[in-house]
Amino acid sequence: MYSRSMFDPLATFAVASLCWFAPMVHAADANVPPLKVGEGFKLHTINAESRFEPAGILDVNRDSRLDIFCGGFWYEAPSWQKHVVRQVQEEGGYHHDFADLPMDVDGDGWTDIVSAAWHNKKVFWVRNPGVEGGLWQVIDVDEPGNMETALVVDINGDRQPDVLPNIMGQAAWYEFHRDASAPHGVRWEKHPLPQQAAGHGLGAADVNRDGRCDIVTPNGWLEQTADGGWSWRPEFKLGYASIPILVGDVDADGDSDILWGLGHDYGVFWLEQSRDAQGTRIWHKSLLDKSWSQPHYLLLADLDNDGCDELVTGKRYHAHNGHDPGGNEPLCVYYYDFDKAAHRWTRHTMSEGGLVGFGINTAAADLDNDGDIDVVAPGKGGLYLFENLLK
Repeated sequence: MYSRSMFDPLATFAVASLCWFAPMVHAADANVPPLKVGEGFKLHTINAESRFEPAGILDVNRDSRLDIFCGGFWYEAPSWQKHVVRQVQEEGGYHHDFADLPMDVDGDGWTDIVSAAWHNKKVFWVRNPGVEGGLWQVIDVDEPGNMETALVVDINGDRQPDVLPNIMGQAAWYEFHRDASAPHGVRWEKHPLPQQAAGHGLGAADVNRDGRCDIVTPNGWLEQTADGGWSWRPEFKLGYASIPILVGDVDADGDSDILWGLGHDYGVFWLEQSRDAQGTRIWHKSLLDKSWSQPHYLLLADLDNDGCDELVTGKRYHAHNGHDPGGNEPLCVYYYDFDKAAHRWTRHTMSEGGLVGFGINTAAADLDNDGDIDVVAPGKGGLYLFENLLK
């Protein structure tokens, strides 16, 4: 199996309307199969009416408990009381909120949220008001174009979080600097990336084990050079890939492999890195699972407390409003572990059926502070929490 340390932590649309929450009617809801929760988990319904697809885990109110942030609300642990954050525009079955990434942007000690969205084409952050309370202020950073979601990763190795949005028409990453003379005390800096990084699917990690963060795309990877530049390596084709594309040493053989799903089709895959007799890097593609569609978001979490991460993913509910292959088939959330000795993946059910899916951006952490990792599952079918019953 693979160690947690191997991975970086870090259509036509209707007229838009402003709303606290825009309910959606799903034609398929009446025929949804019964929910089955996998062994070892207890499912908590945080908000069955939620239709926001990203979620973040953070201590919003600094009470030393981890809360859940999702779209226009945050949910206070341990009762999951709902608090209003902001108005979020809804458009054509989607919200202007495709990422909920926790970080203290302005350095005031209160964790904020960085986001990106497809429809308004903006990267923005939502400021935690702290002790003042009330609504959170939305502050625009840039308007680079349609974005699927965004990732938090340390691109330049300065041990500070950077923001890497998955932009369709261009590619760039953003870093921020605390600056009292700048608006809101923050100065943002945009760093363009080569055009090869634009499109559907994105990841960031050290592919060649040289200590620098590289960028992974569906058609190859961008190697970060010693001077901060980028060299294009068109060594593979992944298809219409998930965000993120994950990178790490799956088989513990000392090199970095790749895990991804087809975000709008069937399939979860592993790309194993090795070298040929001449020392040239080669990639071997293996299929983990092709029985369900729309694995749009993947994460890594040590769910069984063995010191190694499992791959956690699930079906995004109506990623293209039911028009993707398998878009109206039953929802599911699974985790996969890798047996290094047998060189084999095993799938474990977290849930099947019902309206529980994996949205466009989420997280896992020990929310109940009992010593095991829990998983938050947002989506158009509601907001849910998988409580790990290991401890």
